[in-house]
Amino acid sequence: MAFVPTDPPPPTWRLTAWLTTSPAQVPPDVLTILRGRLVVGVVPLIVAALIGAALASLAILRVPTSAMLAWFCADLALTLLRLTTMLVMRHTLRNSGQRLGEWLPLTDLYVLSSLLWCAQIGCGVGLCMASADSVLVPFACLVTTGLAGGLAARNPGAPRMTLVQMISVVVPFTAGAISDGQPWFLLLWALAPLYLVAVAAVNRRLHADYVALLCAERALRHQALHCGLTGLPNRTFFNQALTAIPSGRKDEEHAVALLYLDLDGFKLVNDTYGHAAGDVVLQQVAIRLRDVVMVTDVTARLGGDEFAVLLTGRRAASAERVARSIIAAVGLPYDLGQGTLASIGVSVGIAECDSGLADRHALLVRADRALYTAKQRGKGTFHHASPVRDDDGRTAWAIAECEAYKR
Repeated sequence: MAFVPTDPPPPTWRLTAWLTTSPAQVPPDVLTILRGRLVVGVVPLIVAALIGAALASLAILRVPTSAMLAWFCADLALTLLRLTTMLVMRHTLRNSGQRLGEWLPLTDLYVLSSLLWCAQIGCGVGLCMASADSVLVPFACLVTTGLAGGLAARNPGAPRMTLVQMISVVVPFTAGAISDGQPWFLLLWALAPLYLVAVAAVNRRLHADYVALLCAERALRHQALHCGLTGLPNRTFFNQALTAIPSGRKDEEHAVALLYLDLDGFKLVNDTYGHAAGDVVLQQVAIRLRDVVMVTDVTARLGGDEFAVLLTGRRAASAERVARSIIAAVGLPYDLGQGTLASIGVSVGIAECDSGLADRHALLVRADRALYTAKQRGKGTFHHASPVRDDDGRTAWAIAECEAYKR
């Protein structure tokens, strides 16, 4: 089941990939979230750009040299590059557009532009310190500490990238201060590394806490959306998958087929061998379903001995073939231990829609009715309900049954 992407694609360049990778071992999906948080909002970016532009403008007024003018131009160009890259990334993700990301490394460009922006700010504050101007010096100190501290606190997702950004600001600042000729500024050679170490330690701690929080959130989300016994998605997940399917499309790429499964003879296993044996059977049924369906299909345990399989796109055309494979796989004997074998079957109701059913949950109701028909025909078989092909994608009875199901 393909969902709309909400995080930027991973970087493709070796340098940017290393900078945005966590030093600790984290799950791939958590790493994707960490990289996604690198794309700050428009407001923080604009505020940082205004501060940098204001300092560069003040520097030109106080010390109108070619170096200050070059800094102002570099600041303006890199700010526009950062803002443009971020807006393009947000637009691409919002519209699920993958074509642009296939040939343009947006994440790499954003990371690189952020590094260059910090480096030019560092060079700028270094020029301000070297000028020994009584107005520029305190402003340069304020911008340096604010930027370095803000990077450490706001960006716990990529500590390597944050450290490089802070170094690119603090080192030019220190070099500019020392070039002023003030003997007391020589102490910065000792203080600047200590400052970087302290701020980097704060960022690493925030990173560890952030990763732990994301992992805990990931575990809770998995627990809320999956069956604890079989590991399959639960009814809540399945309903979300149904809702996520775009409606109103009438082509093969957006076809939908739903298989509603109910085990035959499962109650007899529970009554004969106990509920523990029934749990073993349910776990093995889940394994067999995973072996039969594809990774792109959504397979869920809806509750008790009821399961469902959602096929989308071109896979919807193979609904009957999948049903036959499921019936054959589930019908094999189950080893309950100590030489005990149990046999069950499964009945399948199939409902499909290739005309953009307006309410996807009505599809589940139709598949349930088809399952009831399969049960009446002797179990261990499947029944294929007729597709809904009304002009608006509904029938009156489907609407009524869907509303009853929701209640």
